[in-house]
Amino acid sequence: MMYNYPAGYCAGSEYGMAASLSDRTILIVEDQEGPRKALMMILSSFYRVYTAETASAALKIIVDCPIDLVIMDVGLPDYSGIELLRRVRASGQDVKVIVMSGGGTIESAEDVLRLGAVAFLLKPFNFQEVLTLIVNVLKAKDAESA
Repeated sequence: MMYNYPAGYCAGSEYGMAASLSDRTILIVEDQEGPRKALMMILSSFYRVYTAETASAALKIIVDCPIDLVIMDVGLPDYSGIELLRRVRASGQDVKVIVMSGGGTIESAEDVLRLGAVAFLLKPFNFQEVLTLIVNVLKAKDAESA
């Protein structure tokens, strides 16, 4: 299926992207406006940030735009973040994924890590720790590419 996006879609016109000096791109997939905006405000100082409220919107962005890292919630309105993680892996895109949840179990953390996520975060989380995790994940991604 082909999607027609407005001009500049991958420049952020469709789903809202904050510009920064970094060439690294992060996609935040969160259906709740408060956490989505908070993450965007903090991360947009350092990275190019896209946002999506649904798994299906996120998958379109991941397939169509160069994304380095996805930070996604488990509970999304159309299908779960775990299913989105499966679809991201099936797409063949070279993207790292951090999964976050407001209430997770050890089993759910193990599931997402087994599916290829690099980390599982419980909400609420410390933003400084998240920034450190992001830096480390992107450094590891660079090392894999070298």
